Amino acid sequence: MSWQASVARALRDLRSEETRLARDLSDLRDRIASLSGVRGGGAAKAKGKRRKLSPAARAAISRAAKKRWAKYRADKGA
Repeated sequence: MSWQASVARALRDLRSEETRLARDLSDLRDRIASLSGVRGGGAAKAKGKRRKLSPAARAAISRAAKKRWAKYRADKGA
């Protein structure tokens, strides 16, 4: 067998293996999705209670946002 025939055979075998692995991976993803109750391969959203911010934390975030916007407006006008 020539080296070219060996390479061609190896490529054919690798492509066949790639097809098999892709099919196996698709089946595995389907099984995972069915176990998690999600279709389409997306991640499941975590459901839970929303965390509450303290009034002080909310005020700090507000001040920081206002400061950022003031800087943006000042830079934009200059």
